[in-house]
Amino acid sequence: MDQKESSRRSSKQKKGSSSSRENASDNERDGADITDKYASEILESQGRLDKYTAENDHLLDEVSNLRLQIREMKNDRSELVRAHHESMSLLAQVSEEKLVEFKSKSELEALESKSAQEEALRTVLEMMEKDCEDRVAELDAELARVETDRERAIRLQLEAAAKAAEESARKQEVEEAARLALQKLVQERQEKSQEIGHLTEREEQLKNELERTKKLAEMEKNAAIQAAEAIAEIEESAESSTTPLVESKRPPVVSRRGIKTYQESPFLDDPFNDMTYGRRIALKLQNYSWYQPRGTHWDFNGLGLQSAWAHFEHSVLPRYISKALASRKNASVGLDDDDGDDWLYSPGQNKGSQERTGDLQRAEPGESESPTKLYSTLSTPLSQMGDFGLGVGLYFSSLRAIALISLVAGLINLPNILYFASDVYSANQPDVNFLLKGSALCTEQVWVPCPTCPIDKYENSRDRIAGTTTVTPDGELQTLMFAMKNTCDGATMNVGIVNLATLGFIMLATIALSAYQKRKVVEFDEQEQTAQDYSIEISNPPKDATEPEEWKKFFESRFGVHTTCCTVTIDNDLLVKALAERREVLHQIEEKIKEGAAANTLSLSEYAAKVEHRRGLIGYIKSRISPGIPELVDRLTVLNQKIQGLAQQNYRATKVFCTFETESMQRDIISEMKVGPMTAHMNSVHAINPNLLFRGEIVLDVREAEEPSTIRWMDLDVSWSNKMKQLSATTLISLAFVVAVAVIVALVRLHGAAYAALAISIANSLFPIVAKILTNVEAHASETGKQCSLFVKIAIFRWVVTAIVITIITPFTSTLTRGPDHLLQSIWLIFFTDLVTSNVLQISDPVGNFKRHFLAPRAKSQERMNLLMSGTEYTIAERFTNMTKQLFLTFYYCAIYPSIFFICAVTLFINFYVDKFSIMRTWKPAPMVGASIAKFSRVYFMTTSVAALAIVSSYWLSGFPYDNLCADNTSHSAYYGNWQVTDGNGQTSSAVVEPNQRSYHFCNQYIGPGQNFKFPVSPDAQPSGSKWMTSSQEQLVGIYGIVSAVVLGLVCAVFAYRIFRLFQKLFSASYKPAGSDQGMHFSEVGTISSYIPQVKSEQFTYPLLAVNVDYVGESIFDWSDPARSHSYYDLTRDVEQLLKGDENEETCYRAFGQIRHWPPNGPDAVEVGEKPRRRSSLRRNKESAYKRNVSWSSKVTCKTYSKDVPMTHESFNANASTNQGMNFDGHAAPIFDPHTQNEARGFGKQNEGEAPPQVSPPQHFDQYHNTGVDQANQQTDPFYGESQNQYDGHDQPSENSLQTGGSSSTSSAYADNSSEGSDSGDSEEDYGGSFSEESQTTAGTSASEGSRHIT
Repeated sequence: MDQKESSRRSSKQKKGSSSSRENASDNERDGADITDKYASEILESQGRLDKYTAENDHLLDEVSNLRLQIREMKNDRSELVRAHHESMSLLAQVSEEKLVEFKSKSELEALESKSAQEEALRTVLEMMEKDCEDRVAELDAELARVETDRERAIRLQLEAAAKAAEESARKQEVEEAARLALQKLVQERQEKSQEIGHLTEREEQLKNELERTKKLAEMEKNAAIQAAEAIAEIEESAESSTTPLVESKRPPVVSRRGIKTYQESPFLDDPFNDMTYGRRIALKLQNYSWYQPRGTHWDFNGLGLQSAWAHFEHSVLPRYISKALASRKNASVGLDDDDGDDWLYSPGQNKGSQERTGDLQRAEPGESESPTKLYSTLSTPLSQMGDFGLGVGLYFSSLRAIALISLVAGLINLPNILYFASDVYSANQPDVNFLLKGSALCTEQVWVPCPTCPIDKYENSRDRIAGTTTVTPDGELQTLMFAMKNTCDGATMNVGIVNLATLGFIMLATIALSAYQKRKVVEFDEQEQTAQDYSIEISNPPKDATEPEEWKKFFESRFGVHTTCCTVTIDNDLLVKALAERREVLHQIEEKIKEGAAANTLSLSEYAAKVEHRRGLIGYIKSRISPGIPELVDRLTVLNQKIQGLAQQNYRATKVFCTFETESMQRDIISEMKVGPMTAHMNSVHAINPNLLFRGEIVLDVREAEEPSTIRWMDLDVSWSNKMKQLSATTLISLAFVVAVAVIVALVRLHGAAYAALAISIANSLFPIVAKILTNVEAHASETGKQCSLFVKIAIFRWVVTAIVITIITPFTSTLTRGPDHLLQSIWLIFFTDLVTSNVLQISDPVGNFKRHFLAPRAKSQERMNLLMSGTEYTIAERFTNMTKQLFLTFYYCAIYPSIFFICAVTLFINFYVDKFSIMRTWKPAPMVGASIAKFSRVYFMTTSVAALAIVSSYWLSGFPYDNLCADNTSHSAYYGNWQVTDGNGQTSSAVVEPNQRSYHFCNQYIGPGQNFKFPVSPDAQPSGSKWMTSSQEQLVGIYGIVSAVVLGLVCAVFAYRIFRLFQKLFSASYKPAGSDQGMHFSEVGTISSYIPQVKSEQFTYPLLAVNVDYVGESIFDWSDPARSHSYYDLTRDVEQLLKGDENEETCYRAFGQIRHWPPNGPDAVEVGEKPRRRSSLRRNKESAYKRNVSWSSKVTCKTYSKDVPMTHESFNANASTNQGMNFDGHAAPIFDPHTQNEARGFGKQNEGEAPPQVSPPQHFDQYHNTGVDQANQQTDPFYGESQNQYDGHDQPSENSLQTGGSSSTSSAYADNSSEGSDSGDSEEDYGGSFSEESQTTAGTSASEGSRHIT
């Protein structure tokens, strides 16, 4: 077998060799081609090897740059070795394939070629491996050297730290010794400085007293000279005048004082510790000329500024009557500084009790009879906030209640806060602001393939789209698109359940808040007795029912009640506005003319002509900006003529306000006579008891009156159509402002969210000013209607600008992402800026402090100085809108920012104390509005906020994950691997795509208002093929959509019910009194006022009266001027002065509304049908702690009762100058004389039908006959009380009081003090002739004048 096998092999070899020889020639021919082909393949392999070599070099360069990262260097080494082995495997595989391919042609040549190729590759790879090993060895050596250096550096650092610690200890010992020495030195210097300061202050006081004494002596000297000149001018004028005078029915007041004289306040001696810090600072700084200029300034001694600050604290800021100080004053016993009435009393105590423990009784502005104290900004309890008005009390109650509601809602949301801040949601939200932790802010985003994402959809969020470039297998360039996907799941079922629980709690809390506010209304109403508790309003009186006596008779005959006050208003608003403007013009003229300049009509006209003649271009331009004397005189002439025409028109009654003596009387009348407005308008006589018809045929529209301070007297007669036109115009302007500010915020946000937040905060602070200007144009019968209109404007503006605009201008995909320009960051910035800026500005009150500390010390008159101390104006509607804005913003974003409830609670608590501080220290007193604003806010805006919480939260939850990406069912292999992508802003980042990872496409996840709007929200809103919601999210969104629809339906039902009730009240009426009858009489309440028509002016500290106050006492006024009587502000006297003559008396009477006051069982009580006696508010019957000279003044505007500075007395010269009195053009009647009418009414008591006593004219012409100047020809006027020997209306003046004393008597009355009055040491100013209360008496008659008093 072996031989056969060997022979067979040999035969095969022979055949092979023979075949080889046969094909030798062919192999030789093909050898060259094969060699060339292998050579080219070797070159290609060599090129690939070069490429690998270049990549290896690149890796080595990276290793050299990252020497300190040891682990990464070792990984690179292993990667390089692995790549080497892979290259060898690849090359071996390629070589094997080539050898198999050519094996059929020539095995020998293939073997040779293979061995040559392997040899070449082996050589190259060995070289590469050697280079890598060398390089790694070098890196290892370098690493060892670096480790050695690091250990040495650590050792040196430890040594240096030990030395530094020793040096620090020695330094602290030295510093402590130096500090103790310096502290001792500073203490010694402070003690010496205090001693020097006390001595310097004492020296400065002595200098000021010396300077004041010198000025006083100089002024007394000048006054004496002017008095002598005045007497001479009177005598000369009496001899030279040849023009007869028109007799005035009542003489003008004979004394006056200049407007620039300071009005010394009775409150200058307030305890230093009871003063505000602003007043303390002013007292410290007013001695410096840079704070209050002196020299020629009218307030050279600084008492005017001190009086202005006293006016600010006693007439502007709220105060309460201190029972402890009163008892201390009466009993003269020592008590602690803390009042026993500062404690919170029990609300259940009867309000009628006068001895309630802890009840702080608010004092009237300017109260001087009882000791008062400022309310404490911290310890004043919430139950006392009703002292500032029912609306104010409800505001603070609601503010605290809503803050507590927000706090509880935040506690309910703690699970959501913890979930959003956990690792499950977003890796614990690293590097996120503390106040943003717990929000839905997502910090986990990844780049995912998005082949079809359109770039134009990411125009506003360019950081969420990216791309990279690669080469296809065909060698073409290809762009791969990536989109950023949020990996946070915030719409879980647990999150939704907590949010629904919050919604349910807030709905229940809103219902509880309604009950709480109703309870507080009763509590506040029972704690504070006001005129509203005793008064009714009749809105449809007959046109000619203008007599209060008729209304008094009607109610007393029908119900057996006692009518204490009755006010009838008429539609004379044009006349009153013209009179108020005339007063303002006269006041401006008085401020502009110089002291001592003639101020009669002819002199003013001459002076105005000279000013206009000398006026240049600059003066003309100034007159266009600020009217000068010529413009004011021209305007005065026009107003005089206008008033004379308006006063002769026929006016109709518009409203009637009746105040009864008890609450039960008011409630009985309203219960019996209450009908719907439409019933009264149609005069449905069958709807009411015929006995209650006015005049037997008129159905009256009777309702409970609002507070007197809320009545807008000038708007009572505006028609309904005009009101609607005004309201429509102002509403459109407000909406235009909303759009304009929204555009501005959007433009500012392009520069950053912080700027947008600041712009929103500034807009929220400034728009209330614009809204107030717009609302002032509107006509409202009361402040309640005006406040509601203001509330709507400000609330809509703040809601839209603060919450809605920022959502619209923020890209949808920026809702959850982190960054200063993204939504959640913007919300936090809005809260922060609003919390800080608004409260800091409110506490610092820069405008008010600028007026009080800079403008007031430089004011031109005491009146102007007091006006600058009037405080900062505020409205309760604006404060309610600030609260609702915070609440709406919280409800709007709570689904994605649950911790915002805590921020809202803190903000509202801070607002509570800041507003409390402002209302007691910086704000101007506001009208005491009732509960309407609080109810309006709760019913309409609070419920709207709850609806917004339900609806907006459903849309927030439907939008997760807020990336506008939906997954495809395909995977693109071209995206597999690691990529360096560049986003739309040029930023580079890494993207990793795992095999079989799905791609995504763009889908609009926003289904709110817009193209994809769906309500209620549901999972079906997702387009087909574009699903982004998870299964739990779809279930949650479906539930929330149903809940939001139900909540919206409930809110709409509430609104529909309210509208139905409004229409129902038009035809039927129901009355339910608030609280129980407290059993107190109107006349027994010390701090109560009645309905007195008045108009506020920016030129006067106190309002001007638009009604004759002859029949009222000062007790029903809610304000008192310590320097002037109420008659000074009576505008009816202006018309009486302009329309002279007996034939115009009835015209003047019919041109104004009427008011009467009938105190029960008082000296002025009268029987029905009897004509009431006149009483006047000309004088205030208050005891002064020290003696004051009493005088009246009549410059251009009016004569005023004032408390003058002690100066010398002067004689009166009616035609001399403004500082000596005023009779214009030599006539007896000044431009304005507020007392003319009453002087004629006050001449004692006369029998029925008997003519008043007449004074026979002198034989020679006397221009001062019957003017009050010449005592020899003018009987004493009892109207002016003590200053002219006033007697009451029941007794005739004594014989001695009617006697005249010729020239000596006149000199005693007008020039010098009597012997009895000289002991006071006081003297009148040199601003005009005056007389004191002592100067009219003599030693022989003083004892018989005990019956003299002031009515």
